[in-house]
Amino acid sequence: MMTGNQRANSLSRFITPRALYRAITCCVFIFLIAANPALGANDRGLLLEAQKGDRTVYLLGSIHLADQSFYPLRDAIEKAYRDSDALVVEADVIAMESDPALQQKVMLESLYPPGQQLRDNIPPKIYAQLQEWLRKRQIPEANFNRMRPAIAMITLSLIEMQARGLDPKAGIDRHFLNLAHKEGKTTLQLESVIQQLRMLNSLDKPELYLQQTLDQISEMDTFVPRMKKAWKSGDREAIHQLVIQEGLDEHPEFEALYELLFFQRNREMAQKIRELSDKHNKLFVVVGAGHLVGAQSITELLEKSGYSIQQI
Repeated sequence: MMTGNQRANSLSRFITPRALYRAITCCVFIFLIAANPALGANDRGLLLEAQKGDRTVYLLGSIHLADQSFYPLRDAIEKAYRDSDALVVEADVIAMESDPALQQKVMLESLYPPGQQLRDNIPPKIYAQLQEWLRKRQIPEANFNRMRPAIAMITLSLIEMQARGLDPKAGIDRHFLNLAHKEGKTTLQLESVIQQLRMLNSLDKPELYLQQTLDQISEMDTFVPRMKKAWKSGDREAIHQLVIQEGLDEHPEFEALYELLFFQRNREMAQKIRELSDKHNKLFVVVGAGHLVGAQSITELLEKSGYSIQQI
């Protein structure tokens, strides 16, 4: 069995466009679910039903990194998918993986051009902290040389998650994407890969978020069990506290980050869901669960536009 360092080193040995995109979709703010021998069919998860007239939108809070012990999913979740006309995701990572041109665009957005390096674009203290982490994980510094700060932040988060046995291939969104592609079910996107990348690269002072991520790595072992419990019980308030509120309370100076990563995107995704719902009787929408809880969430925005919502 591989150790955490071996898994991390294996992952980082060759950073491909596909790996970079997976890192982007596995942002530190989304769910981290630890391995557990319990069957997934016993877990409630976060599934909501939004109705307006004769239109139905199922909203599933996604676990982007999970473990095979979370399958099979609860029958109600699988039935909602089967009964829907189309699957809606944040971005179709499987389609991206078969598109070399898009993968090349991902690389261009993720890396500095030749001649520029990460160490020249962040304070020496933060770069030294990153170097220390790289040594601990036995990862060659060259693997991070040209990454932009936000991409480095997301990539090291992914490495830490995978070092703990978490796997994006077992994510809930990927589970349904695999089914949809296999069955020929209509698959729609709320965002684009390039849009997500440009959003990350537009962060003001991204080096501060890189530093915060490095500072908080040690907290992951306690955060994971709490998040696991919240998702398994379908506790919307606990999810909101863990994903959004606690971070805002501890770091109010990062309000602009939450606005960019959550609230602005919630408004745009809710609008897109409303538009898609006008064209389809039933939609099955899979988004990061943090987008479905609390004030300014997709759920609240849909309610304000006339949808009745219940958790099922």
